[in-house]
Amino acid sequence: MIIGIYGLKGGGKTLLLCILLYLEWKMFKSKILANLQFSFPHEIIDAQRLVELDESLKNSAIGIDELHMIADSRRSGAKQNLLMSYFILQSRHRSINFYFTDQFEHHTDRRIRDNTDIKIIVENLHMDSDNDGIDDLFRVIIQDLREYPIKYYITVICGTNFYEMYDTDYLIDIFKYKKGDKLIKNGDKNNGR
Repeated sequence: MIIGIYGLKGGGKTLLLCILLYLEWKMFKSKILANLQFSFPHEIIDAQRLVELDESLKNSAIGIDELHMIADSRRSGAKQNLLMSYFILQSRHRSINFYFTDQFEHHTDRRIRDNTDIKIIVENLHMDSDNDGIDDLFRVIIQDLREYPIKYYITVICGTNFYEMYDTDYLIDIFKYKKGDKLIKNGDKNNGR
């Protein structure tokens, strides 16, 4: 499945991505690949393996935070966008669940939007359930686009147990993250830019 997670800045998109990938790993023993760091077992995505739909990706869950960084709707003809959309179209052949976040649906390449199976909108309720000074309650609106008429589900999640499981400052462009065999983090001084 292709699952898109949308919401405003600070709305809980990355939090929900973390929760869903954690559940994939914990409940289904899926191999997790992502473009950010988690405290549970995962790999940083290798764009080459991704666009070649490498056999090793079979039965995995892939998470891309801020998908517009690599498949921006304004660059629809760019090679990177084409490669990502080809991957999306072929991912079911490898039994891959693909999760992505973005602030607004129209920021993401149209071919990806058109092939999204489930759209999730997450909203920060600006409520602190445990009085620790951190908002931790989020409304989640799920739209199952595979159904007609479209089915909607609404729930509330608490992020408290998941905040320590991911690092929002560690986000990499999967098409630029290797220089030779060395991993390059965003913000590294010697990243070749």
